[in-house]
Amino acid sequence: MPMIDKNLINLEVNVSTQKEMFHYLADLAFQEGRAKDSAAIEQGLNEREAESTTGFGKHIAIPHTKNSAVKEPTVIMVRNQQSLEWNSLDGQPVETIINLLVPDDQSDTHLKMLAKLSRQMMHADFTDVLKTGTKEEILTMLTKVLSD
Repeated sequence: MPMIDKNLINLEVNVSTQKEMFHYLADLAFQEGRAKDSAAIEQGLNEREAESTTGFGKHIAIPHTKNSAVKEPTVIMVRNQQSLEWNSLDGQPVETIINLLVPDDQSDTHLKMLAKLSRQMMHADFTDVLKTGTKEEILTMLTKVLSD
């Protein structure tokens, strides 16, 4: 199973808080068979966020959790219809979310995924596709970045 597929990309989410977003992401992971327990995923995302913000800047956040409820490394990408307060590094709200879910025994995978995405965040062509691209364009780009 690939880390991301088109069922894990939703460009029309409409929640009004970060907590609601974490609930949505955990639910989607569970519905798509990527997680055994949505509540554990939601808790993991909230706990990680409490340590330090995952608001990367440029209106993008990369919330993530290493969690025993995750079945396999998974990437969920969503675009929210309204700006969410995220306590981001640049003080800007977030509309674009790349969620990384990794089994708790795969620290290497977790770090590699984060590093690959973080490097790409410096490139406007990457962030522009996240913010304005189609599902297919996003899927192609994220698949390429994560498999390189």
